[in-house]
Amino acid sequence: MPKFKPGDTVAFSQSVIRRTGHGASARGVVVDVTGPVARVDWRGSWIPHEDGGTVRSIPAANLTRVFADGVVFGD
Repeated sequence: MPKFKPGDTVAFSQSVIRRTGHGASARGVVVDVTGPVARVDWRGSWIPHEDGGTVRSIPAANLTRVFADGVVFGD
């Protein structure tokens, strides 16, 4: 399972993109990590909640790191 920390930029893993057929351009910032779940702020990449929030809880196994130069760490 990948290890993430608050402030890391993440994207959906290639296996998730293959399985769902979308989400390839989504990028978010990790807000919090609790066990196997990361709370990610998808501002600008995902439709906000009714209250305007953009933070979603995502299983960390479904995410991959995006490096500062934009390179996505593949799975």
